[in-house]
Amino acid sequence: MAVDRDRRGFDYVIVGGGTAGCVLANRLSVDRACRVILLESGGPDWNPLLSIPLGVGLLWSRRLYDWGYESEPQAALGGRRIEMMRGKVLGGSTAINAMSHVHGRPGDFDRWEKNGCTAWSYEDVAPYIRRSERWERSDDRRGRDGPVGVTLSTSDDPLFDAWLHAARSAGYPILEDYNLGGAEGFGRAQFAVRGGRRQSASRTYLARASARSNLDILTAATVHRIIIENGRARGVALVHQGREIEIRAERAVLLAAGAFNTPKLLMLSGIGDARMLLSYGIKPLLDQREVGRNLQDHPGVVVAYRRSDPGAFRAQMRFDRLATNMLRAHLTGTGPATVLPSGLHGFVKLSDSADVPDIQFMFRGAPRDAGPWFPGVRPAYPDGYAIRPVLLHPASRGSVTLASASPGAPPRIDPNIFGDPADTARLKEGVRIARELGASKALDAFREKEISPGPEVRTEAQIDAFMRRVVMTAHHPAGTCRMGGDEDAIVDPQLRVRGIDGLRIADASVMPDLVSGNINATVMMIAERCAALLENSEVAPREEARCAHS
Repeated sequence: MAVDRDRRGFDYVIVGGGTAGCVLANRLSVDRACRVILLESGGPDWNPLLSIPLGVGLLWSRRLYDWGYESEPQAALGGRRIEMMRGKVLGGSTAINAMSHVHGRPGDFDRWEKNGCTAWSYEDVAPYIRRSERWERSDDRRGRDGPVGVTLSTSDDPLFDAWLHAARSAGYPILEDYNLGGAEGFGRAQFAVRGGRRQSASRTYLARASARSNLDILTAATVHRIIIENGRARGVALVHQGREIEIRAERAVLLAAGAFNTPKLLMLSGIGDARMLLSYGIKPLLDQREVGRNLQDHPGVVVAYRRSDPGAFRAQMRFDRLATNMLRAHLTGTGPATVLPSGLHGFVKLSDSADVPDIQFMFRGAPRDAGPWFPGVRPAYPDGYAIRPVLLHPASRGSVTLASASPGAPPRIDPNIFGDPADTARLKEGVRIARELGASKALDAFREKEISPGPEVRTEAQIDAFMRRVVMTAHHPAGTCRMGGDEDAIVDPQLRVRGIDGLRIADASVMPDLVSGNINATVMMIAERCAALLENSEVAPREEARCAHS
C-alpha cells in the first residue's frame, strides 16, 4: 500500500516486517490511539509455497524470498564463502525457515541476567515465551492461547523411532517435551505448524492485526537511514516505488531488521565506528565501535547415510503424487505435504557440570538432493537420511560491517567460523556422538552405509578436514547489537539504543549470546518484551508516556 501524505506521522515506526516486526505491529496497534507503521523491504507472503510446510525445499533450493547474502571468505575454511540465508518477505525468516520451535534453556536467560541484562532471567522472560505460542497439548507450563500454533511432528517414518531407540541405548534421556526438559535429551520435534500450515509471524501475529485502521503495512519499502535530530530518532528515510519518503515517529523508531540489516542501518545512519564511517563518507553521529561486532551463529555439519530400503517420503516425491499432495495441502491443510521429513531434536552436554547443552542434533529423513522424480523422465534419487550436530555456544565471534555507503549494497558478513580452535574440538565431539548413534544396532534395518563423512574418514586430521570442507551455519545469526548493562553494549536492558533517544532494537541482534537451540521463539519473546516495555511508561521515560493521537 502507499502511505497517504496526511499519514506520514506515526507514533511508532517499525523497520523490518519479519519475526520481531510482526510481533511489535500486533501488540502496539492494540491501542487504537497509537498510529503504527510496519516497513518491510520484501513483498507480501501470498505465495502458497510459504504456507505449505513441504514448500520449504523449493524455497531453499531456489533461494526464494531471501536476501541472498553470503559471508566473506572464511579464513579457517580455506577461503570458502557460506550462504547466509535471511527472509525477505512479510514474516521474514519465519516464512522460509524449517519451522522448528525451540525455547532455549533456563540457563541461557539466567546467564544473560548474570552478565548484565537486568530482568532478563528465565523467570522474567518465561511469560513472554508462553505468550507467543499456542501449544497443542494440555500443559499449563506452556502457552495455550498465543498466536503461533505449535505441534509435535506427525511423521510416521519408523526411522525416527529407531533414532530414539539408539539415543536411549546410548544412555540419553527421552523427553516428552524438550521445551520443558532439562539440559539434555532427545525428543519428537516441535514445529510452528497448525492446521497443516506454516505459522509464520505474518500469518499469525500480523494477520490478526492487519485490518486495524491504526496500523499501516508498507511492503517493498527499503529504509536507507534513521532520521536523527538533536540526539533523538525522529523517523526514517526510505525508498518506495522509486520515490524517497520520510516517515516521522512521534514516540519511537523500532528496529527489527535482524542481525545483519539492523547494524547496517545504524551504520548508514551515522551510528558505529567513527573511523570506519568516515572512510565511507558517512558523518558519524555517535561513535559506537561495537555496532556490528559480536556476531554469533550455530555452525553444524551433516553426517549422512544411504538408506537400505526407500522410505515412504521418496514415494511421495514422485511428481504426480507430489503435485496432488501440494494442491491438497494448499486447499485443505491436510496430506503428506503438510508433514516435514524431520521428526526429532536432540540436546547433549559435553561436560557434567554444564547447565545448558553444548550440541544440538537435528535429524532429517531424506537426503539433501531429494526432489521430484518420475519413471522414464527423471530417476528417483537414492534414498538417505542424516543427523546434523550443531555447536550451540561457539567461542568464535564475527562481525557485520559496511561494504559501501550505498544502502543497496549488502553488508560484509564475517561469521568467523572456527575462528577459535575450541569450536572445532567441541563440534568434532558432536560428530563423534552422531556417528556412534548412526552406527547403533537400532538403525541396522535402515542403514546401508555412511556416505558423509564416509567410512574412510577416521583420524582426527581427516575429521577436521571434513568439517572445514562442509560446515555451514544453522541460520541463527545474533548478537550484533548486544544488550547489556555496560557502556559498550549497544542497547540497555530496556532495549534502548545508548546515546540516541527514541530508538530501540527488538530482534536477534540484541542477544548478548546464543541460546541453546533455534532462535525463532527467543526472537518472538524479545519483541513481546519490547512491546510490554513500551506500554509501561515507568520503564520508558525517554518516550512520550502516551500516544500522540490519544
